[in-house]
Amino acid sequence: MLLWGKGCKQGVFCALSLGLLTLAHGVLAGEKHDDPRTHLPMRKPGLWELTIHGHANAGSPPSQQVQQCTDGKAERIMLLAIVPTQENCSDVRAKRLTGQPVDGYDITLVCHVHEQRIETQVALRGDLQSVYSGTYTTRQPGALPRAPAAVNFQGRWLGNCKPDQRPGDMVLPNGITVNVVDDVRRAERHAH
Repeated sequence: MLLWGKGCKQGVFCALSLGLLTLAHGVLAGEKHDDPRTHLPMRKPGLWELTIHGHANAGSPPSQQVQQCTDGKAERIMLLAIVPTQENCSDVRAKRLTGQPVDGYDITLVCHVHEQRIETQVALRGDLQSVYSGTYTTRQPGALPRAPAAVNFQGRWLGNCKPDQRPGDMVLPNGITVNVVDDVRRAERHAH
């Protein structure tokens, strides 16, 4: 399920996955330390700019940029905020890669959207301190067979968050700011 900001044009990446709220629900609620989400990597706190490239052959819009203000508490939520279809995630795994040409992480998510299983693979490469790159692919087992198209993205650290920003703020391509942490808290109150 996606939440569209005002002023979005069809096909423009200005969506925030509501499934992210489910994935992050326990992070703010103080989940047990053995929960795999607590083992997700963390980027350097501050303001990050992410450039997301559409599917090369799917008629996607050109590259788009979002900015994310993060800190130690918001990062478990913010790191994967650009990845869609993250409702009801039952399995989240992160594997650190070292000794490769570039250090990084492979992350696997198994989630359920409208009772349909969704599997997502995320590859992050780089130190997550100044610049990194990545790809994600999402597939639905049992759907029509076709190879999932990878979405490429890059992140770069811009410095400290702006004075008017709070951790959890994400500035969408259309200029609208949403606060993912606030959205998680609202979802938690609604769930109880």
